[in-house]
Amino acid sequence: MNDLSIREFGYIIQKTKDENSSCDESASSSLNDVIAIDEKAWDYLENYAYSSDKEHRFIRSRSYKGKKALQVVNFVGVITILDDIHLEILPKTSEDGQVINKTRALLVKMLCEIDELPYLESTEAELEVFEQRLPEMLINRFLNDLANVVRKGIRKDYERIEAEERFLKGRLLVSQQIRQPVSRRHLFRIAYDVFSENRAENRLIHSALIQVAKWSASEANQKLARELRFAFNEIPISTDYKTDFGQWRNSRDMISYKPLQYWVKLILNQQSPFSIRGDSKGISFLFPMQTLFERYVTKILEKKAKDNYRVEKQVRSKYLSEDPKAFLLKPDIAIYKDNQVVSILDTKWKLIDQNALYDNGNEDKKANISQADMYQMFAYGHKYLDGGKGKLILIYPQWSNFDKEKQFDLGNGLELYAFPFDLDEADNSAVNILSSCRPE
Repeated sequence: MNDLSIREFGYIIQKTKDENSSCDESASSSLNDVIAIDEKAWDYLENYAYSSDKEHRFIRSRSYKGKKALQVVNFVGVITILDDIHLEILPKTSEDGQVINKTRALLVKMLCEIDELPYLESTEAELEVFEQRLPEMLINRFLNDLANVVRKGIRKDYERIEAEERFLKGRLLVSQQIRQPVSRRHLFRIAYDVFSENRAENRLIHSALIQVAKWSASEANQKLARELRFAFNEIPISTDYKTDFGQWRNSRDMISYKPLQYWVKLILNQQSPFSIRGDSKGISFLFPMQTLFERYVTKILEKKAKDNYRVEKQVRSKYLSEDPKAFLLKPDIAIYKDNQVVSILDTKWKLIDQNALYDNGNEDKKANISQADMYQMFAYGHKYLDGGKGKLILIYPQWSNFDKEKQFDLGNGLELYAFPFDLDEADNSAVNILSSCRPE
């Protein structure tokens, strides 16, 4: 399996015939903004660029230095190309260069917090260095979660067996027994229950285990997969994923299995948490970075809120037009003090620049903040805040050219702050934001 890494908004170009055909860039420690792929891989990705599903399109057709190119947009994750190339897309957190391991660690740290991957847990020590590619990391996480289940014991359930035997056991199937031909009436048609590991959850897990063993190129992952397959050797694989997933139970005795449910769905159904469903045989999943950033910030704020303050996400109670009720206003986050909204927050995955200049060299007082974002926040303030007075906060990722908050007075007691969110020190940023929301 060849591996490629690129960051958001990077370009993919087609290799010329005289260029090296290898796609392996594992020796590089810095993230690329331009990578080259061969013709077959190019054709595969180009189909996505012209997909009719515009909302979930992670790549688009562009030009680069006068050549036809593909540009990845604001999705992160991994997609398998033609079953032999892993394209890893990592967040763009700076206009400067980024180190692959550090950026990968940051992405996993964010994934740890969101609802769609609640069991992707790592210790701080594990987050320090990520030399493995994202697919191998995810496979390793699945295998370790599965090893934990095996240590606690593979769950059994009663399996109904129907058989034809020389003895009576369990329940006699009277109607079938009556229809027995004369030559077989000395045999009993019976049904009985066996306490067995052959249950839906175990069949699905066994199928997923076989699949990741095919995908993984890591010796450590392969070794662990072989050991785990031995534990599932007597359990058949699933022949009907949909039916077996419908029978997956989340009862108290199955609590150790819950971390595996998401992984197994991802592996067997190629379900992306938010995005495409790939038709390749390799692991593929993509997250829209805006959604990931919004949910990550919300989670950190929820953990840090205290003193009768609470964080509500995705509030949906006000309309721009009251009569008729139309144009629903949907801010990302509302901060409540008791039952009163004291601040409205919105997250934007954009790199704004506090040092931005106009073409004539004068200071850009807007700091690259979109006028549409300002209008949007202005509407939120007048509809959600009492009397249209209070604090609005736009949250952007912090980077070298945006590391201090910027204030805008919108008049009549309405203030807006553009706030940098430090992804490396998320807890501190959340505390600072919540402190800014308190009424003075």
